[in-house]
Amino acid sequence: MFCFAVRKARKLRMAFRWSGKPAYGIETRSGHLAIPIMVFAQGPCVGYVRPMDTNSNIPKDVAPGPVVDMFLEDIEVGRERTAGPVTVIAEEIISFAERYDPLPMHISNEGGEATVHDSLIASGVLTIALKQRMIMSVERNTAIIGAARIEDQNFLLPVRAGDELYLMQRCKSKRKSRTRPDRGLVSWEFEITNQRGEVVFGSRDLVMVRCRPN
Repeated sequence: MFCFAVRKARKLRMAFRWSGKPAYGIETRSGHLAIPIMVFAQGPCVGYVRPMDTNSNIPKDVAPGPVVDMFLEDIEVGRERTAGPVTVIAEEIISFAERYDPLPMHISNEGGEATVHDSLIASGVLTIALKQRMIMSVERNTAIIGAARIEDQNFLLPVRAGDELYLMQRCKSKRKSRTRPDRGLVSWEFEITNQRGEVVFGSRDLVMVRCRPN
């Protein structure tokens, strides 16, 4: 295994190294790749690798969607859009949690195994960030003023490393502002599912949107 990994590393011109702590990606001479195909095993052995524990060897991601001007009048009630998948990477779970939500179950496998979740799990705040990333992959609407309120936010199942997340968004209602004639409020329902079709997160967001200029 060691010889194979070293030969493979030389062939790909990659420099594998042990950093003194568990690593969750591939180190190259130019830096760290954000989307790994394999992860390091935990141990002080240069070049020792193991396959990443996911349903797919190649993590998936989304790109930013087109920039649009979609005013309140343009948004259709009942309209549905879908986005994804985005693969949840262990390194992203850990690096995000170390900065914003450093509970043990979010920053190490051992911390997660010591809980009822029995593995590393993502912070709910990261799940919300991934939700926003998928929303922005559908379209980036310049008519949005901002979120007014997030309602019924529910974290239904743990999000784990290797999960592939999908987004569904549905427009539930819209109305003009009673006090500001240049804007209105749109209610969006969101649902995030994993690769098994299980709903892991849901929310209803009230978003302020500009009306079409006269």
